[in-house]
Amino acid sequence: MTDSDDTNATETPTRRDYVKYGGAVLTGGLLAGCSATGSSSTDAPDTETSEPAQSATEGESTETDALEQESFTVTVEPYGSTTLESTPKAYATSGGAWTDFGFAFGSEPAAMSRIDPYPTRYYDLLPGVTFDTSGMTNLGDPSEYSKEQFYELDVDALLVDKILVASYAGWETEDFEEVGENVAPFCGTYIRNEWAGEALGMEFSFPHYTLTEAVELAGELFQDTARAEAWVSLHESFRSDLQSTAPSESPSIGLLYSASQPSEGKFMVTDPTVRGVATRQYRTFGVENAFADIELTDGWKTDYEGLLEADPEYLFFDSTLSMGRDEFRTRFVEPLEESAVGSELTAVREGNVLRGGGRYQGPIVNLFVSEVLAKQLYPDEFGEFTAVGEVPDGEKLFDRQRVADIINGDV
Repeated sequence: MTDSDDTNATETPTRRDYVKYGGAVLTGGLLAGCSATGSSSTDAPDTETSEPAQSATEGESTETDALEQESFTVTVEPYGSTTLESTPKAYATSGGAWTDFGFAFGSEPAAMSRIDPYPTRYYDLLPGVTFDTSGMTNLGDPSEYSKEQFYELDVDALLVDKILVASYAGWETEDFEEVGENVAPFCGTYIRNEWAGEALGMEFSFPHYTLTEAVELAGELFQDTARAEAWVSLHESFRSDLQSTAPSESPSIGLLYSASQPSEGKFMVTDPTVRGVATRQYRTFGVENAFADIELTDGWKTDYEGLLEADPEYLFFDSTLSMGRDEFRTRFVEPLEESAVGSELTAVREGNVLRGGGRYQGPIVNLFVSEVLAKQLYPDEFGEFTAVGEVPDGEKLFDRQRVADIINGDV
């Protein structure tokens, strides 16, 4: 069982140079739909066939009709329609949010990136649920993706975002077309957080889906609307319960990347209110971004003076839930306390420098990190947070057995 809460223990906001590959992304037409049969049209393929020169046997005709009926088309924004020959039995992911979505529909991926740090410990807390990595193919870091390694996969769908692969690994349009035609169709889309496409010359911004909308998309992909409806119902009820129990006041949150260096006075700021699955737990409680009106260097960096100007009620370091208390205190809390300026912060004085949940969330992981945040912000209402795996039965905010049942198909 891994002790990581994220696929990257030191999360930073920087990305590979999107502009570098922007021309390939746009002029190559990555936004066009793709299909498992190689069609680049956004329309569903015509399943009618011409009359054969020689009549097939009745059995052969019936079998062909059945195969044709299995194919279906799913629209994945912003890329258009994707045709799959049958319901995916095996899929691959880049190790991010879509891994959690896939597992929520009953099976772990056949191949994924960054297997070791993936937060399987959440799954270990669910009765009768096993996330088995023993037979998985490790795709390695997305920046090193090659077509050759994808050709070695036996999968039916690639839950991988094409634009990110183009950015990380420099793939061209023809690379995606080749792999999509000969291996499996690309069915992923970026849902982690807000990302404008201006750097790529695009006229749209990510994400195109909320968490529950992405669940519904996964339901279409896996042809399992009953399980999708069960997840949506569970999340709507869970979120409603949290919001109705929490105080009405909106807390002021300062959210910092875990790559921040308090000992050096260097802080990397992110916004807990932006759209995307990465910050859904914060938006559930209507938090305010303490840095909203603070001038930041390069749009996301600040120092101790900037922290004091913002002076949030709570200061969270993103993607550190897996970090032990002693390590977290040594790395983040003590430098703040020892700083003449940092020690003046409200969050420091009141003991509200806290570990934040990871950014790669689907319908399973989000339940856990939302429960943690509820307890961190409002211990009087929800019970005090100690550790992810140490919540007393009477203080659990969602039904672990119900989650396990949905994963296992008992909806």
